[in-house]
Amino acid sequence: MPCGAKEAGGVYRPRHPQESPFYRLVERFYPEFEVVYEERYQERYGFWRPIIGTVVRKFLECGDLKHGFARVRCPKCREELFVPFSCRVRCLCPSCHEKRALEKAGWVAEHICAEVPHRQFVFTIPKRLRIYFRFERRLLGELCRAAARTVITVYRAASGRPDAVPGMVGAIQTFGQLVHFHPHIHALVSEGVFLPDLSACGHAQAGDTFLPLPKLATEPFLKLWEQEVFALLLAEGKITEEVVANIRSWKHSGFSVDQSVRLEAGDQNGVQRLIQYFLRCPFSQARMIEVTEAGKVIYKTEHNAVGRFPEPGDGELLAGPARNFQVFGPLDFLAEVTQHIPDAGEHLLRYYGWYSNKTRGRRAQRPAPASAGAGIPARKPTAREARKGWAALIKQVYESNPICCPKCGAEMKIIAFIERHQTEVIEKILRHCGLWDQPSTRAPPSAKVSVTG
Repeated sequence: MPCGAKEAGGVYRPRHPQESPFYRLVERFYPEFEVVYEERYQERYGFWRPIIGTVVRKFLECGDLKHGFARVRCPKCREELFVPFSCRVRCLCPSCHEKRALEKAGWVAEHICAEVPHRQFVFTIPKRLRIYFRFERRLLGELCRAAARTVITVYRAASGRPDAVPGMVGAIQTFGQLVHFHPHIHALVSEGVFLPDLSACGHAQAGDTFLPLPKLATEPFLKLWEQEVFALLLAEGKITEEVVANIRSWKHSGFSVDQSVRLEAGDQNGVQRLIQYFLRCPFSQARMIEVTEAGKVIYKTEHNAVGRFPEPGDGELLAGPARNFQVFGPLDFLAEVTQHIPDAGEHLLRYYGWYSNKTRGRRAQRPAPASAGAGIPARKPTAREARKGWAALIKQVYESNPICCPKCGAEMKIIAFIERHQTEVIEKILRHCGLWDQPSTRAPPSAKVSVTG
């Protein structure tokens, strides 16, 4: 099938991450940031995590031919292109993060969520308690489990079935509108419960029948959520009963539960968009309104427009009241952004109840029933089976096809992968093609770079 320029977005053109203001900011100021971290930022952000350096260095190699590439060739006209490798890091590279989020969201929508109505829940905690999760990231996973226990307990009470379970996809987010540390939990929850079938073996297996539930009152979720978080931090020795009593004495405790978003049964696109939102990058380059010569960043909130700014050197920007934007020094911005990088192996998306890995595993081992229960999907491919190739992801994210020949429109073929460890081969090929000394590989920052959202 031809893939010519008539396709939406046309042929692929390699992106140049080095030209973005964020890339230039990281490249220019990260070495200093790492040196001064212990003195200037450790008290506020916790001990230095080596994963930060690993992720930053991978990001700085993203899209750079000198660190490896794929060779693609057109079988018709013999046109040949080099497609540089991506870094694939989370929460720092906007491009790679978006591709990972898109891939994951599509898989969850297709292979995790049943075709039943769903509701989004957002669980937040008081500002006073956030510090404990900043300094000890494993507690973020416990916070997500607390949200799952809250949902399962209330749903079971509402259904009158202590053996029933909802399906829940929980997502850990650590960032707020202005990149500050704001741990909270997003959850996509089936609007009803799955009931176990006892007929086959005499004990509860994975659910076979779906029992819809109406929208439930928020108050039971809120009360139980508050209890779960307090119990977690008390058990960990982070707070005392005096702290609990003090927070409960406030006019507003700082705890909240929102369940205003609902998705109809079968709305696969809606599920995918919501999971993408759960997994979005902690910051947006489009919201970096201005990056000055000195590296100062003016960053706006997501939904609010911004008017005229005072001059970048105006101290009032840094000392004034809260507004819909914030001004960061370059090192301060790096400190805010890098605190959201997860540890190696840290899962930001988790599955509970009928969607849990354990329950899905049991379900996969059972013989297919003669007639499926309400809302019960058939066996679906594994994550590895469903994973999209790099070309498909690029096409979906950027509406361009990386294997479409720019000359004749035929589908190009991958003929080789030149890995980063093949340094001599990479240099030889790029020098032969006149690409080794191209200045675009590390363009210096201009006097002033502006980006509009």
